[in-house]
Amino acid sequence: MNTHRKIVFNWENFDSIAPKLLSPKATKSLEVQSDFGKISQVESDDETCSGRIEFLNLNRDLKIIIVDSVWFQDHKFHICDGTYVRFNFSLSIDIEMQLSKDKSVKVVTPSWRIINNKPDAEVIERIPKNKRSAWVTICCKKELIEQISGDAYDNLPNLLQDAFELSDTISFHEYYDFTSRLNAITADILKTQLKGVMRMVYIESRCLELICHALDFLIYSPTNLPSVKLSSKDSSALAEAHNILLSEYAPAPSITELSRRLGINRNKLFYGFKIKYGKSVSDFIQEQRLEEAKRLLQQTDMSITNIAAKVGFGHQSNFSTAIKRHFGLTPKQFRN
Repeated sequence: MNTHRKIVFNWENFDSIAPKLLSPKATKSLEVQSDFGKISQVESDDETCSGRIEFLNLNRDLKIIIVDSVWFQDHKFHICDGTYVRFNFSLSIDIEMQLSKDKSVKVVTPSWRIINNKPDAEVIERIPKNKRSAWVTICCKKELIEQISGDAYDNLPNLLQDAFELSDTISFHEYYDFTSRLNAITADILKTQLKGVMRMVYIESRCLELICHALDFLIYSPTNLPSVKLSSKDSSALAEAHNILLSEYAPAPSITELSRRLGINRNKLFYGFKIKYGKSVSDFIQEQRLEEAKRLLQQTDMSITNIAAKVGFGHQSNFSTAIKRHFGLTPKQFRN
């Protein structure tokens, strides 16, 4: 792409603009459309750029870009994310993002990040010449994040949950070091040799896996805990929260509901509970559900389906999997 021509990329003109991002002489090497969506790949090996960019426009408003390229002149991209949240996983990166008039971010270390800009914001991204860019970018709507994380979405720290609200006044960028798992999945996506529809399905599944691991880190990782100062009033509120959740676990109050009920800051409840009791609110609730299920399985003749529903599981298969993972026995084995 000529650095003097302004091309604004957004996730609505994804199909028409995407091929122009690599090189004026780039050629389309792959294009497949199926019930899963559409995948296309553009390649170039000329004086402008060497490498490929791959574009997937999938169902569920899931859009993916895979980049493995070297540009031979400085490049500048204009991007509007609209109402999409961006997850970027970079094995090799040297980029400066102008998020606003007053805020820019320079990224040169292999890492992953969450980017969520104001819907009408135009972000300028600059890539210097002769630097390899190798990354996977996944864009989705907040609704998909909620669907993937389920009840745990409400347990996201305030900063991140607010970022996913896509407020007209918020621009958000946060980056994290790679875990070995995230690094390996990203590398697998970049190097896969699968073709056609199988390639599309494989990339989609691995990208959803990336999002799952990212959300798991944000919600549950003990290394992600900040320093939290708890007053005696906070400690009493946490103890009360613990007592409430011993009985109110199906359904359980959300972090927000519980914090309002007890008059404690939401972040203090989220992090303080982990610090005080060694497990997240979600993990504690799950533990109570499973312990009650074990009791009902051993001491009553209720059907497994009814027990699953009583302790808060919508599907018996999910219930059976959770019981087996936690206790090492299936629900039927508890009764034999």
